[in-house]
Amino acid sequence: MIPYLEHPTLDLGFYTVEAFRTLVLIAIVAQFEITVRRAPRFGIARETASSLVGWAIGLGLISAHVFDVLAYYPELLRENPLELFRFWGSLSSTGGMLGGLAGLFWVARRRGLAGSELMRLLDVVIFALPFTLALGRLGCGLQHDHLGIRSDHWLAVAFPGGGRFDLGLLEFFWVAGVAVAFLVLDRQERRPGFWLATFFALYAPVRFLLDFLRTEDATYAGLTPAQYLAIGASLAASSWLWRSRPPKPA
Repeated sequence: MIPYLEHPTLDLGFYTVEAFRTLVLIAIVAQFEITVRRAPRFGIARETASSLVGWAIGLGLISAHVFDVLAYYPELLRENPLELFRFWGSLSSTGGMLGGLAGLFWVARRRGLAGSELMRLLDVVIFALPFTLALGRLGCGLQHDHLGIRSDHWLAVAFPGGGRFDLGLLEFFWVAGVAVAFLVLDRQERRPGFWLATFFALYAPVRFLLDFLRTEDATYAGLTPAQYLAIGASLAASSWLWRSRPPKPA
């Protein structure tokens, strides 16, 4: 099994630096930098990309908490309605992606972007996402905050109390692989929408399966909120890739 590692921290006396929070911060910077640097290649000004991705990150962080509370911890909201506004609290990566992309779409449309230009912007943002997620999920894996079912599988972690899956670590392995695949696929020019559809076609089915290994997440009719969103994303992405495939030679 994968050896257990205590969450790395650095005590500065006046503040304790945690690996998880550090990696999340690096992930946010990576999302911003990759997006802004790639934007001119897709005909989008760096200033435009910088402003819009800033909105996307901000709205994504807010929605990550709001979605987490509403979908997974509604009892906290019943106990204290102000829990919804503790944006520094628990976060959902699914809620962050959903809110970030929806917010980006809304702000971009308000600024007059539409059609292929809007799709190119979404592609630029999505291309950075597996790199961002890999950093964030590595932090989750080091903090061990997404524990799964007990197992002695070789992909399980040898926790002091017995082996079990660490879902943050498993997702890190997968999205890191998707990031490598994106670097390979980026050697050729792609039509608008390719990166958006390809990411969700690769990510959503695996996320759907990984959620079956969870032990404490709220479920509705047997599935987690993330699984329902994963089904929709998988179908939409697969449909786009199928319809946009190159025509067969005559």
